[in-house]
Amino acid sequence: MTDTTGNLYQTLEFHKVLEDLARRTHCALSAERLLRLKPLPSRVCVQQSLDRISEVRTFMDLGGSVSMDPFEDIRKDLKGASIEGAYLEPEAFGRIYRLLALTSRMERFLTQHRANLPHIFKIGKTLAPCPGLADQIVKVIDLQSLDIQNSASPRLATLRRDLARTREQVRKQLEDLLSALANKGVLQERFITERSGRWVIPVKETHRHLVKGVLHDKSASGATAFIEPLKTLELNNRIRRLEAEERHEVEKVLRLLTDSVRQASGTLEADLEVLVGLDCILAKALTSKTLDQHAPAINNGGALWIKNGRHPLLALKETPETQVVPLTLSIGEGFNTLVITGPNAGGKTVALKTIGLLALMVGCGLHIPADADSQIPIFRQIFAYVGDAQSIEMDLSTFSAHLRDLKHVVDTGAPGDLVLVDEIGTGTDPQEGSALAMAVLETLTAGGVMTAVTTHHGTLKAFAHETPGIANGSMAFDGQTLVPTYRFCPDVPGSSYAFEIAQRLGLSETVITRARSLTGSQATHLEELVQELNRQIDDNRQLKRTLEAQKAAADRLARLYEIETSRLKKETNAVRRQAVQEARAIVKNANAAMEEAIRTVRHGGAGKKAIREAKALIQKQKETLDSEMALLLPPQEPLTNTYQKDGFPTASQVIWARNGMVGTVLDEESPEGRVLVAFDRLKVHVPRHELKRTHIAEKPLAAGTSAVSVSIPRNLKTELDIRGMRVQEALDVVDKFLDDSALAGSKEVRIIHGVGTGALRESLGAFLREHPHVLEARVGYAGQANPGITIVTMETD
Repeated sequence: MTDTTGNLYQTLEFHKVLEDLARRTHCALSAERLLRLKPLPSRVCVQQSLDRISEVRTFMDLGGSVSMDPFEDIRKDLKGASIEGAYLEPEAFGRIYRLLALTSRMERFLTQHRANLPHIFKIGKTLAPCPGLADQIVKVIDLQSLDIQNSASPRLATLRRDLARTREQVRKQLEDLLSALANKGVLQERFITERSGRWVIPVKETHRHLVKGVLHDKSASGATAFIEPLKTLELNNRIRRLEAEERHEVEKVLRLLTDSVRQASGTLEADLEVLVGLDCILAKALTSKTLDQHAPAINNGGALWIKNGRHPLLALKETPETQVVPLTLSIGEGFNTLVITGPNAGGKTVALKTIGLLALMVGCGLHIPADADSQIPIFRQIFAYVGDAQSIEMDLSTFSAHLRDLKHVVDTGAPGDLVLVDEIGTGTDPQEGSALAMAVLETLTAGGVMTAVTTHHGTLKAFAHETPGIANGSMAFDGQTLVPTYRFCPDVPGSSYAFEIAQRLGLSETVITRARSLTGSQATHLEELVQELNRQIDDNRQLKRTLEAQKAAADRLARLYEIETSRLKKETNAVRRQAVQEARAIVKNANAAMEEAIRTVRHGGAGKKAIREAKALIQKQKETLDSEMALLLPPQEPLTNTYQKDGFPTASQVIWARNGMVGTVLDEESPEGRVLVAFDRLKVHVPRHELKRTHIAEKPLAAGTSAVSVSIPRNLKTELDIRGMRVQEALDVVDKFLDDSALAGSKEVRIIHGVGTGALRESLGAFLREHPHVLEARVGYAGQANPGITIVTMETD
């Protein structure tokens, strides 16, 4: 994907997006790579980049942390080490050690989290920490001070001990000499200093002949002479020799250490490349999280659908007080050319740049500031002509430069390209400019080029409405306050509101009235129609919001009814179970008592008549208990045999065989085979075959009850698979599933949505957080972070 003008990044200000990415890196080389980021060569590469960013983003969203310490570009150090016999300075070894330490830490981190970061682990599995080299560097270099350690070699340790002893001897002899001269007025000051690497004492110039030694320097005023006494001359010479030997030994140690770096240079350079790659991915993921970006779906069919997209640079500056109005639009389904109209400063140019920037970001494998279910194609080329195209160097007027751009697009545009033109047909006679713009748009539309343009030409609005493959769109404007709303309105042309804005700014009413008359009645009427249409759209939008709020309230009430029904059912079943248990206990006790009576009779020698009477008593007791139990728990009969062939008369008593509830028939059977029955304060349309007649005394009904249809789910599963569904379709299925689960009394359910682009998971998460049946939703099984499954804990009474 390229822009043959070479100015695409500057036109769309994409370089500023890259600069923000670069600021989040830990190495200058990583920043440099991101600043030079180009569109990727294939859809596979784009998807791979998006998946890697999504993987790290998901890991961070689940509480994980990928920390990377700063590291330096060591390529120059490795190049210096490649020269035989050369040696690196301690600063270079410090840079190399930091790279080795980071390599070791990242290698351990990726191994530990390979299950959650499989794509990133695959990139980092080639990291080779080189622990032997790191140990060598620590042994030789003090990484804090960058001094050479005494432990670097036995010879160096010996030399430094000799140096320390010799310097102490010189110091002691000089201090003795200072003490001897202190009271003779010879010394300028009483201290020992160093000149040209030799230890000296400050002597007054007028008395320097009294101190035998070598003059090494004088003060700026000439009043002080710095003299090395003859007494310490030999010791100073020894210090110089030892220092020279020390330098030679340090160089030898550094050469040996440099040889080790040279041997490992291939591994070190490969580690650097891997770390830079990981650093770039981490910077992209941090940007995605900070700006709430997402990976869109790659649309192979060529359609573009941006849902709640924000201009990346505006998103960077966004605060709770200055929130960006999101852009939602589509091109490519039913039309591939969009004509955007509306007033000045209404957001047309920003919308155009947002389209281009988001498409360019996806082409470079970046997340975009838009909802996860947005769809972006991979464009072959992007042409963006936004802003002043006048060229002084080429001696072109604005219109000439505009024509040059249009010619380039017409000559080279092809299917799979995206063309963005701001104020098409501008800079010349409006009638001729409009005609030229229409001809260009017809050509691009016929050629299958996806195109979005802005314009103020009124004739292009009608042209877009009447021409197949071309659609209108506008940036909304509040006609009352004359303030732009920056909201995109599809299929509707926008008014320029030129006269209204001029009136608000105080232009003479006489001038404005004259201007209206000069535009012609047809043009004025068209503008008025557009404004009226926009007002009606605003009214309809407000009505829609009101209806949605009312529907949401009604849905909540319906759910409350269902939840209450479920609760009553649970309470009824609990009472019934308790009654059955008590009845069975009574029967058991009665049977035991009766059998004991029989045994007593037998043991007492009674005759057969007494035994028969005892058994009859037992049978009577059983029949009494069975009658009581029948009242507590109506017998469950096959549903196909419970209904009456001649129907159920109004006011008759019936039993709902499914749950044993007793109610009163309120109305005759409907054509669908359902009967309206009142159960206490609840009215339910019950399938006829689930009812049976009963002779239980009729119960009076409370006034003001409402009729609702309740369907109690049977054999409900606790797991739902929504993979492959569109977002809205999936949410509808999940809503029904949660309602059924709540009625069935489920405590926990699982929803399988997969990982994919993350659109379904994120939309589902937001939906679950607002759902009345949901107490808690978490990703993955207990103790396992599986981003493809969400576990839902249900609200219970």
